[in-house]
Amino acid sequence: MEYEVLSPWAEVDRSDAAVMQPRLNNLNGKMVGLFSHFKEHSPLILKEVERQLKERFPAAGFSHYQYPMDTTEIMNDDKYKPSFMEWLKGVDSVVSAYGDAGSCSMFVAYNSAAIEKLGKPVVMLVKKDLATPAQRGASARLVPGLRLVKTGIMDMSGLFSLAGVEDTVIRPGITPVIDEIISGLTAPLTEQERSPREVNDLSDLVYKGNIAEVSNYFYKNGWTNGTPIVPPTEEAVSEMLKGTDLPRDYVVARIPPMLGKATVEKIAINAVMAGCLPTYMPILIAAVQGMVDPKIHLEGWTCSVASWAPLMIINGPIRRDLNMNSGGAIMSPYYKASSTIAHAFALMIMNIGGVRPILEDMSEMGHEARFGMCIAENEEISPWQPLQTDYGINKEDSSVTLFWPSQRSSVSGKDAAGILGSLCSIDMLGWAPGCAFVLSPGCAKKLADEGWTKRDILSYIVEYARKPASEWNIRWLKGNNHLPNDVLLPVNQSHSTRKFWSSEHLLIVVGGSNYGASGVAFGGGGDHGGPATKKVQLPKSWDNLVSRYKNLVPEYLPY
Repeated sequence: MEYEVLSPWAEVDRSDAAVMQPRLNNLNGKMVGLFSHFKEHSPLILKEVERQLKERFPAAGFSHYQYPMDTTEIMNDDKYKPSFMEWLKGVDSVVSAYGDAGSCSMFVAYNSAAIEKLGKPVVMLVKKDLATPAQRGASARLVPGLRLVKTGIMDMSGLFSLAGVEDTVIRPGITPVIDEIISGLTAPLTEQERSPREVNDLSDLVYKGNIAEVSNYFYKNGWTNGTPIVPPTEEAVSEMLKGTDLPRDYVVARIPPMLGKATVEKIAINAVMAGCLPTYMPILIAAVQGMVDPKIHLEGWTCSVASWAPLMIINGPIRRDLNMNSGGAIMSPYYKASSTIAHAFALMIMNIGGVRPILEDMSEMGHEARFGMCIAENEEISPWQPLQTDYGINKEDSSVTLFWPSQRSSVSGKDAAGILGSLCSIDMLGWAPGCAFVLSPGCAKKLADEGWTKRDILSYIVEYARKPASEWNIRWLKGNNHLPNDVLLPVNQSHSTRKFWSSEHLLIVVGGSNYGASGVAFGGGGDHGGPATKKVQLPKSWDNLVSRYKNLVPEYLPY
């Protein structure tokens, strides 16, 4: 059977595309801007660039600007944009640094592309094995020809001291490439730089083929992970669109890094591919809104050299309407709603956000749950108010909460003291660690029976989950502008300090079987923001739609 299928790939608004700026004839008599990102070693790298350029061009001037924010575009930053724009007025060209991690390379490229668009020629320094995300970041901001100079300088974030790195690391890294830096600022534009080739837009593509051909074609285009898909025909997509009252062409968000238009239609196409039902559309639309919530710096999760996975938590009446599992085996993808919603979310990251392995996703190891986890809280048996009420949404409404963990640890205990001890024993990586604690009903009951509220539990964890101060890289926190708010860091390494600076990135969910008193801690999810909770909006025909699909539940055969 032949299918005529629609493309899941998103359209990008290219009206802001810019041509490369003409280069300088000579650096003498010019003011060279040196733009560094938030890490402490970045200005040190650019000071060495200044020193070596000054030897070659004694009449050149130099002006430094460090942007202290991580995973943020300066043109969207109301706090720093005015000073940046004022600084930029006074320079003739810019050297930017330093692309030394996945999302770091991407954001330095974003900000370098902005400088190029604002009329100043730029050359960006990047660690040689991270040039790809830098190029992808520049292309995503419509300056595909951004000039990159690749160096061998390592990411020095993990060093407990930067003493002597100018002589041992930085100078040996800059000296071999100083001529490339000069060329990047002065060599005339090539024909390709003056007139970059147009991108082949496949967002309106219609493909015909049998089910195997469709699956293989989509996989070859990087639109799936190779598992079979449901063909997104016009008929199937139209049925999926019954899950919302929003117009088909309504843009819910622009998902980074590509800033693809997440129209209702593109969400529906990816939902069909994943095997979703139309009743899942309200959750997917809310999830897309959550992706771009200011609390979430998405590329920090999706394009990092670290390995993160999305966790979606569903609350409210929609859980029951969709037959979502909140009981035993809650984390296992046995149920259609949980497994296909998570899969659709991952496909949208790929096809609307434009995240592919080794191009944008630079995770060193990857994550076994990268194609998503979607669970429902067991509100009926929980002794506490549902999760969404912690974030200002009424319990009568439905919601989606997004969180991006990396680590999984077990929780257990025979009583409240034992459970709290287990919770405090968990150790998480990162400069602003967070954790989603999924506690079984039995675990929650033991805590509640002894008078513990969720707020009490999180406050206890913040205060008593501690580790030796020597295990924190204090230099890294200070030098990389990652100081915790309202927390004094220890000056004596023999002291202890918190594992979690505050409860901002901590949350508790109740779910699983009522067998004992266990739980799972999904750690991470703080460094680049989260959680983010969004209210689910239902279509007017919701009750009729639910009734059509309500009986689609597994009936397991005996043996």
